[in-house]
Amino acid sequence: MSDNYLIKIIEPYVEKLNLPLNRQQLEQMQLLADLMLQDPLYLSVSKISEPEEVAVKHFLDSLIALALAPDTWKSKNILDLGTGGGFPCLPLAVALPQSSFIAVDSRQKSVEFVARIAEKAGIKNVKTRHARIEDLGRDPAFRERSDLVVCRALSAVRILIEYTLPLIKNGGQAFYYKGPKAQEELAEAANALSVFGVAGSDLELMQILPPEVPYERNFVRIVKRRSAPAAYPRKAGLPASRPL
Repeated sequence: MSDNYLIKIIEPYVEKLNLPLNRQQLEQMQLLADLMLQDPLYLSVSKISEPEEVAVKHFLDSLIALALAPDTWKSKNILDLGTGGGFPCLPLAVALPQSSFIAVDSRQKSVEFVARIAEKAGIKNVKTRHARIEDLGRDPAFRERSDLVVCRALSAVRILIEYTLPLIKNGGQAFYYKGPKAQEELAEAANALSVFGVAGSDLELMQILPPEVPYERNFVRIVKRRSAPAAYPRKAGLPASRPL
């Protein structure tokens, strides 16, 4: 299937953004993209089906975060919440072989897809977990255990705060992939930030714009300093239906 379309698209950004990717990793990502598009479950976990769009809107989009906040990506234990088709988890796992990833989704077909594709592509630093995020946040095996939690195309910032901060150890970080309304979402998250004791100095909005990348991308980073209140996360469904 491949004519190295992904490598041709991604490679110029490796140098431009100083992304930590070598040729072998790019080839593994090309294999990963080919395997995804050939898989019968792919269209049930992603609406993006054109190979070049997959390269830009899934792979490059996942990877451009590596150009920002380099200390964030030194994290060893990383959770990807609401992984869907494996983004940003799978591209990040290829780029960061020293880190261990757990891809979490409430849909069984998503975790089955990610596990199968990771195995076929030879990605050994990814595990999967079928769970509701709120349940995971109350599970002693996961609560306040992760160095970093990432979320892409999942929910508004004030909801993500309740999802993620109970899962992160003190000193760890949350990293949210956001669109053009990131500043507006942060303003709406004032109460959630207060509930979890996030100081302004531990909150950062980062932005990358054309021509460095094909479109505007914003990221919100939170450094966790205080243990999450025991009452959070609330039971499944409440963070989204009654956001803080």
